Amino acid sequence: MKILTKNRVDRIGSFFETEKGSLIIPYSVGSRLIRWFTRTDFARNEYFRHRELVLREFAQQADITDIDRIFPETFTLNFQKGWRSASLSYLSDKAFFRRVKVVGKQHLDDALAAKKGVVLLNSHFGFSEIALTVFSRMKYPEIATVVREKGANSIKVKGIKKEHEPALLKFKDQSNEELIRLLFKARQSLKDGGIVHLLGDGYHGKSSINFEFVGKVRGFRPSFAELALSTGAAVVPMIARLDVKGNIRVEIYPPLNSGDEAMNHQDRVMVLLSQYIEILSMLWKNEPQHMNWGFTEKFIRQLVVSAETPEEVD
Repeated sequence: MKILTKNRVDRIGSFFETEKGSLIIPYSVGSRLIRWFTRTDFARNEYFRHRELVLREFAQQADITDIDRIFPETFTLNFQKGWRSASLSYLSDKAFFRRVKVVGKQHLDDALAAKKGVVLLNSHFGFSEIALTVFSRMKYPEIATVVREKGANSIKVKGIKKEHEPALLKFKDQSNEELIRLLFKARQSLKDGGIVHLLGDGYHGKSSINFEFVGKVRGFRPSFAELALSTGAAVVPMIARLDVKGNIRVEIYPPLNSGDEAMNHQDRVMVLLSQYIEILSMLWKNEPQHMNWGFTEKFIRQLVVSAETPEEVD
């Protein structure tokens, strides 16, 4: 009898994605189980077959010739991220920081010392979920995460241990009224010298500016730049990488250059966006194993850059 079937794996996966699962499955045990499963022939040839095809299509479009090197690593890194986020929150501080290493912390501390607030700029790349708990564990006050309502109701957030629950700035559909409320709360937090954590490559919002991104046309929302420029806050990028053993490395970058104050507002927005996109595009090209699977599928459907590409879309 076949031990591994899609239905059985899905049933076990569904248990991982419950609050009970995040509580009773030890992080070390769950991580080993994920690593074992994603290395099986069943995982490679059947369960993740579609994911592999998508990544191969991405590699062809992005002119990446060594995509085979990331299998089965990419399956391990992208499977059950929600459970990981919740399960990690139940570790003691000592056990948590044996798993999670933070580098570049001084960049964040220096930016906060200016008392103008920090836009902590994350991405749908790597293990972004760790930002929900790592900064509160490091005793940073006044940190709020901008998150879509759907994400706030997922195990990666609702499964987090109560004492480590993040402060959330939630949005549903980003209507004009909702955006005004959200931006008002975010601005107030920054003006108080706090941290607003958000993902800069999301597709939600009212308008975006088109850029060349890994050879395709990709719209990026200027929300983080607008928020920073309107409050004087620093924009500090971060990237979190998970390894196959379940350990996480959080890398905090120096603040982005926000341009000269003599520049007009739109030019300064473009300066900030361009720096962020340069960082993200290099990550996609060099470390495709950490790419978000859903975003990869969207990428392969986007248009190739051409001279007729419009600069802004609504």
